Amino acid sequence: MSTVESLQACMKQEDALITEFAAILEAETEVLVGPGDIDALHDITERKSGIAHKLVELSQTRDALLAEIGLPAGHAGTEQAAAQHPQLSGVWQALLSKSASANEINLRNGALIDVHLRYTQQSLDALRGLGGGPASTSTYDAQGRGTRSAPGRKPIVAG
Repeated sequence: MSTVESLQACMKQEDALITEFAAILEAETEVLVGPGDIDALHDITERKSGIAHKLVELSQTRDALLAEIGLPAGHAGTEQAAAQHPQLSGVWQALLSKSASANEINLRNGALIDVHLRYTQQSLDALRGLGGGPASTSTYDAQGRGTRSAPGRKPIVAG
């Protein structure tokens, strides 16, 4: 197999992984807008991490193959390779398109996570306000009792 054929095979593997990554991101979106399945979100995070690791490895392989044919690493080198070797052009364009799409989904998910974090922070702030005003830094202690108990206040959890 020639270096250019190896480069094409590497890019096809990247393309397949990006497709899988985008599907995982779509599943993440469903969890983020759904009832909040933490276990599913954990599983998705692990799967995303595994795919990201494989993509990094393939990117390093692609860079090594580009170096073998005298081209620079990364996007610039791959652009040059696609221009010099027409058989690479189609897979490179597909990879760019799918990568852009996955990036858009990832940005959307990041915005959803940001909304969830802001809502959670506002909820915690509201609970802290009920627990004794702005000076209160913690709503509950390790036993589930209010940390700033006032006389006559009953704990939420019986100790």
